[in-house]
Amino acid sequence: MSMIYGYKWLQMTIKYKELELLAKSETTKWVKEGASNLFAVARGNGSVFWIVRAAYQKRRSVITLGRWPVMKAEAARELAPSVKILIRQGFSEDAIKNALAQTSDPRKLLFLVEGRRVAEGGRTPSFETVARDWYENHLKNGLSEGTYKRQVIQQLNDHIFPILGDRPIDQIRRREIVNCLREVWLNKKPTGSKLRGNIERIFDFAIDNEWCENNPAPPARSLPKSNHQVQHFKSLPYERIPELWNWLHERPRMGPQTQVGLALAILLGKRTSEIRKMRWADIDFEKGVWVTPAEDMKKRKPHRQPLSTQAIDRLEYISQLTGNQSFVLANSNDKIMSENAMLYALKRFGDFTTHGLRASLGSWCSENGVSKAVSDHIKAHQPKYLDAAYDRVDLLEERREVLQKWADYVTGCA
Repeated sequence: MSMIYGYKWLQMTIKYKELELLAKSETTKWVKEGASNLFAVARGNGSVFWIVRAAYQKRRSVITLGRWPVMKAEAARELAPSVKILIRQGFSEDAIKNALAQTSDPRKLLFLVEGRRVAEGGRTPSFETVARDWYENHLKNGLSEGTYKRQVIQQLNDHIFPILGDRPIDQIRRREIVNCLREVWLNKKPTGSKLRGNIERIFDFAIDNEWCENNPAPPARSLPKSNHQVQHFKSLPYERIPELWNWLHERPRMGPQTQVGLALAILLGKRTSEIRKMRWADIDFEKGVWVTPAEDMKKRKPHRQPLSTQAIDRLEYISQLTGNQSFVLANSNDKIMSENAMLYALKRFGDFTTHGLRASLGSWCSENGVSKAVSDHIKAHQPKYLDAAYDRVDLLEERREVLQKWADYVTGCA
């Protein structure tokens, strides 16, 4: 048990019923709400307030965000990190409180306070403030749902914000960025490479907004040689794919959505993230085509996918279960299948990944004389060597012929 200003407080994640009980307290109580220095504080008179506590150069600040239940717990959790950033950057309580009187939007709050300091000739926005604005407004909406989207901000949280987050963006130097990147670059180069690229983009964004004049992000060639060994996705030799197909349809303990999802991944060479989001509205059974919307594609462009007769058969089968829902592989609540469901099922057969199924199809294409242009279009790659004419026609019929031969091979109909 700890003390704050003589009052007892507990650390916990607060639930609605606990807030109701807190409001009935006859004495002052502080309850810590997870991270970001956020507290729910009972005044002993039936009221509960959300308060952030943080310090800057031994000066402790206490900022009231709002009163519960007018301000819900979710809103307080979203707002608290921004207030904490402002306190630790040395902004006065009055400046923060004045901004809170105008907005409860975390991003607007940061720029409202920091923008005033810039106008008064003070320091520019912090690296973390600019990075979060870049992510929320210029990157987040341009990424499909999935692990990478979450990783972008998580990697910055893990490796950059703790060291450079509070620094004015125009005062950060290249050697500081190199020092932040050194460990992850040496031991996890793919992560380090993504981080370096995103840092460079954040500074380009800052330059566009006139918060700094130069981009100090180091070029990859200036970083130390990495110890990381490249690990490719584990794949199954294409000769064993018919064996996998038979196993898939003989296993009694597998949900129909998982079974059909894996079957489509095998037949179509599509990413499982795209297959999981397949909607009935995007499938044209008459033309034998599935159009993946741009927002579900890694490259953010719509993709026409020809369907083999075997793929159509699997879709007709699952339509008996999910045909009245939005998603082809929906659960009973019309929610998208878990991203790990197919991976875990596949692990029962062998040590390889769902992404490796795309490599298996690629190997078969190479062995059977399929042109690289057609093979790349099947996997929705966008190699630079393809000319504009090829890209416009998208080789739909050529891909249809190849995928039908592949499906015949996999299912033993060849």
